[in-house]
Amino acid sequence: MGKTTSLPGHVLVVVRREGRWWFAEAVPIGVVRTRSLHAAVRQARKLAGEGAAVHYQFHTGDAELDRLVIQIQAARTEAQRLEARAKRLTGKVLRLPSGGSLRDIGVLVGLSYQRVHQLIQQGADHQGRDREQPGDDLPGEDTP
Repeated sequence: MGKTTSLPGHVLVVVRREGRWWFAEAVPIGVVRTRSLHAAVRQARKLAGEGAAVHYQFHTGDAELDRLVIQIQAARTEAQRLEARAKRLTGKVLRLPSGGSLRDIGVLVGLSYQRVHQLIQQGADHQGRDREQPGDDLPGEDTP
């Protein structure tokens, strides 16, 4: 395995299988050895500390499985980024003065009218969190 580094504010946990043992190294905190992957991850999370952002690298001994796991992690990260963007854009729609009825807005943004009502009620709270970040509104990105 090559050199690994963690992101600022994150704990990198490298998990590898050797024979019947799983080793989880919380870089640079420490290493645990267990008989199950589940236990290794659980103990590594304890090493990282309560509330720590943990990123896992898995080395199962099966290159194809490892490659697929990396692709799944990347897809989930991208899905979370896109979901956050959709929420910010929805917040913008809800702040427009003439978006239509709650049912109309629900149809437009793909939410139930009940959820639209909840979001409008929480509008003051969302105004600070739903602002677009620089680079979120790339030209042509929001057009069908």
